Amino acid sequence: MRVGVVGINHKLADLKLREELARACQQSFGRLQVVHYPHQFVLLSTCNRTEIYFSSHDLIESHSYVLKILREKVKKDFDHKLYSFFGLNCFIHLARVTLGLDSAIIAETEIQGQVKMAYEGTLEYQILPSEMHFLFQKSLGIAKKLRSDLQLGRGMPNLEHAVLQTGKQTFEDPPKKKLLFVGISQINQKILTFLKNRNFENITLCNRTDCQGIKIADEYRICYLPWGNLECWTQFDWIIFGTKSPDFLIKKIPHRLDSQKLVIDLSVPRNVDPQIGQNENVLLMNIDQINRQLKIRSHKMTESLAAAEKLLLKMAHEHVNRYILKQHQNRDSKFGVWNARCSLIS
Repeated sequence: MRVGVVGINHKLADLKLREELARACQQSFGRLQVVHYPHQFVLLSTCNRTEIYFSSHDLIESHSYVLKILREKVKKDFDHKLYSFFGLNCFIHLARVTLGLDSAIIAETEIQGQVKMAYEGTLEYQILPSEMHFLFQKSLGIAKKLRSDLQLGRGMPNLEHAVLQTGKQTFEDPPKKKLLFVGISQINQKILTFLKNRNFENITLCNRTDCQGIKIADEYRICYLPWGNLECWTQFDWIIFGTKSPDFLIKKIPHRLDSQKLVIDLSVPRNVDPQIGQNENVLLMNIDQINRQLKIRSHKMTESLAAAEKLLLKMAHEHVNRYILKQHQNRDSKFGVWNARCSLIS
């Protein structure tokens, strides 16, 4: 299989380095940056990882090409923080990622949707080789089956619970606070749904593309704040950021605060300048701080995770063996047709 990946995640790098590499990868390997002949890429960028999946006739050359571009854009030593996998190991890695076994929040469900969006989003702008279709489609299939068969993650604390718990620790009566969501990312919408189901009613949404934001706000029956009025964020008690903006959306506090603000920044790169957290009336939490509240999750799932790892490896090997066998059969078939033509000519 001519596939490979180079990436960085929450286990190997701090938030600052992850967001620098995320920006560099978005600039060079994002959906609109598809002309890298003869290399072909799919970028998977989330709050906990940035990975570039690639396919070509020379994987070592493609790997070197990726590293060259990243070194040009990120002027610091980061090579030792990266990981790379090729062929079967690349397939196993993506299957583990998609199932949530490599996530900061073990067995999370968001990552499966993020992998699907990265794959399908790339298809809108380029034609991928069969190896890449196999890699993503089979990884998504394995994750879907094992998540269902083993009931991974059901009944366990997740990101939504961690966000709610942070609110309970900050405010005396969280449901009565004014809540602002910035961005309509999958994570933001999942947290929004979770809080709505727990009687949070004073919720407002703000999004860079107003027409899309208004549509989502109408679906949830909540208020909408035009993007041009984002500077009014201090009028809210609890602000949750989850966008793909490459730059800070909030860099300074426009005026003196007279009440406690809880700001949760789930984005990588970050949406909120860390200096905002130096204000005595602002509690600023980033994605790594939220994740640390959920470390206990994996200890309660030891048996299920072990079973998932074992089955995943078995299914990955079976899929790859069938793929290789099919490739050989196709080559043999073409070779047979070629020999037959040669015989007719002679």
